[in-house]
Amino acid sequence: DNPSAIVLTADRAVISADGKDLSFVTAEIVDLNGIPVPNFNGEIQFDITGAGTILATDNGDPTDMTPFPSPNRKAFNGKLLLIVKSKKGISGDMQIKASSAGLKEASIIIQSSNIE
Repeated sequence: DNPSAIVLTADRAVISADGKDLSFVTAEIVDLNGIPVPNFNGEIQFDITGAGTILATDNGDPTDMTPFPSPNRKAFNGKLLLIVKSKKGISGDMQIKASSAGLKEASIIIQSSNIE
Protein backbone atom coordinates (compact mmCIF):
# COMPACT_ATOMS: atom_id res chain seq x y z
CA ASP A 1 0.00 0.00 0.00
CA ASN A 2 2.93 2.35 -0.52
CA PRO A 3 2.01 5.24 -2.83
CA SER A 4 4.05 5.02 -6.01
CA ALA A 5 2.52 7.08 -8.83
CA ILE A 6 -0.16 9.50 -9.92
CA VAL A 7 -2.64 8.44 -12.61
CA LEU A 8 -4.54 11.12 -14.57
CA THR A 9 -7.85 10.42 -16.32
CA ALA A 10 -9.76 13.08 -18.30
CA ASP A 11 -13.51 12.92 -18.85
CA ARG A 12 -13.01 14.52 -22.30
CA ALA A 13 -9.87 14.32 -24.46
CA VAL A 14 -11.05 17.04 -26.89
CA ILE A 15 -12.75 20.31 -25.90
CA SER A 16 -13.84 23.39 -27.84
CA ALA A 17 -11.43 26.34 -28.06
CA ASP A 18 -14.19 28.77 -27.08
CA GLY A 19 -12.63 29.84 -23.78
CA LYS A 20 -15.52 28.25 -21.84
CA ASP A 21 -15.31 24.50 -22.48
CA LEU A 22 -14.03 22.34 -19.64
CA SER A 23 -12.41 18.98 -19.07
CA PHE A 24 -12.49 17.31 -15.65
CA VAL A 25 -9.27 15.45 -14.86
CA THR A 26 -9.17 12.96 -11.99
CA ALA A 27 -5.84 12.38 -10.27
CA GLU A 28 -5.58 9.11 -8.35
CA ILE A 29 -2.66 7.85 -6.29
CA VAL A 30 -1.73 4.21 -6.91
CA ASP A 31 0.84 1.70 -5.63
CA LEU A 32 3.40 -0.21 -7.71
CA ASN A 33 0.67 -2.59 -8.91
CA GLY A 34 -1.67 0.22 -9.99
CA ILE A 35 -4.00 -0.34 -7.03
CA PRO A 36 -5.48 2.86 -5.53
CA VAL A 37 -4.00 4.06 -2.23
CA PRO A 38 -7.01 5.58 -0.41
CA ASN A 39 -5.03 6.78 2.62
CA PHE A 40 -2.73 9.12 0.62
CA ASN A 41 -3.37 12.75 1.57
CA GLY A 42 -0.14 14.38 0.34
CA GLU A 43 0.01 17.53 -1.77
CA ILE A 44 -0.13 17.30 -5.56
CA GLN A 45 1.17 20.08 -7.81
CA PHE A 46 -0.48 20.62 -11.20
CA ASP A 47 1.11 22.41 -14.13
CA ILE A 48 -0.44 23.16 -17.50
CA THR A 49 1.12 24.44 -20.72
CA GLY A 50 -0.34 25.12 -24.15
CA ALA A 51 -3.95 25.82 -25.12
CA GLY A 52 -5.56 25.68 -21.66
CA THR A 53 -5.59 27.01 -18.12
CA ILE A 54 -6.36 25.63 -14.67
CA LEU A 55 -9.84 26.69 -13.62
CA ALA A 56 -9.98 24.86 -10.29
CA THR A 57 -8.77 21.99 -8.15
CA ASP A 58 -10.85 20.17 -5.53
CA ASN A 59 -10.57 17.12 -3.34
CA GLY A 60 -13.99 16.66 -1.72
CA ASP A 61 -12.64 17.47 1.76
CA PRO A 62 -15.09 19.92 3.39
CA THR A 63 -12.38 21.09 5.82
CA ASP A 64 -9.89 22.05 3.06
CA MET A 65 -9.92 25.84 2.67
CA THR A 66 -7.44 25.95 -0.23
CA PRO A 67 -8.78 28.40 -2.87
CA PHE A 68 -10.29 26.58 -5.87
CA PRO A 69 -7.95 28.21 -8.47
CA SER A 70 -4.86 26.88 -6.63
CA PRO A 71 -2.62 24.59 -8.73
CA ASN A 72 -1.52 22.80 -5.54
CA ARG A 73 -3.87 20.82 -3.33
CA LYS A 74 -3.73 17.91 -0.91
CA ALA A 75 -5.28 14.66 -2.03
CA PHE A 76 -8.26 13.40 -0.04
CA ASN A 77 -8.65 9.64 0.26
CA GLY A 78 -6.08 9.27 -2.53
CA LYS A 79 -7.88 11.40 -5.11
CA LEU A 80 -8.08 14.92 -6.51
CA LEU A 81 -10.01 16.71 -9.23
CA LEU A 82 -8.51 19.22 -11.67
CA ILE A 83 -10.74 21.31 -13.92
CA VAL A 84 -9.09 22.80 -17.00
CA LYS A 85 -10.53 25.36 -19.40
CA SER A 86 -9.72 26.12 -23.03
CA LYS A 87 -8.21 29.44 -24.09
CA LYS A 88 -10.54 31.38 -26.40
CA GLY A 89 -9.55 31.01 -30.05
CA ILE A 90 -6.40 29.01 -29.31
CA SER A 91 -6.51 25.50 -30.68
CA GLY A 92 -3.92 22.84 -30.02
CA ASP A 93 -2.78 20.66 -27.17
CA MET A 94 -2.69 21.44 -23.50
CA GLN A 95 -0.27 19.32 -21.53
CA ILE A 96 -1.10 18.72 -17.89
CA LYS A 97 1.46 17.42 -15.41
CA ALA A 98 0.85 16.26 -11.85
CA SER A 99 3.67 15.75 -9.38
CA SER A 100 4.24 15.07 -5.71
CA ALA A 101 7.36 14.33 -3.66
CA GLY A 102 8.24 10.64 -3.82
CA LEU A 103 5.69 9.77 -6.53
CA LYS A 104 6.15 9.12 -10.25
CA GLU A 105 4.68 12.16 -11.99
CA ALA A 106 1.88 11.86 -14.50
CA SER A 107 0.97 13.77 -17.64
CA ILE A 108 -1.98 13.87 -19.97
CA ILE A 109 -2.77 15.79 -23.15
CA ILE A 110 -6.15 17.36 -23.87
CA GLN A 111 -6.85 18.82 -27.28
CA SER A 112 -8.50 22.20 -27.70
CA SER A 113 -10.18 22.47 -31.11
CA ASN A 114 -11.83 25.28 -33.08
CA ILE A 115 -14.16 22.75 -34.67
CA GLU A 116 -17.60 23.19 -33.12
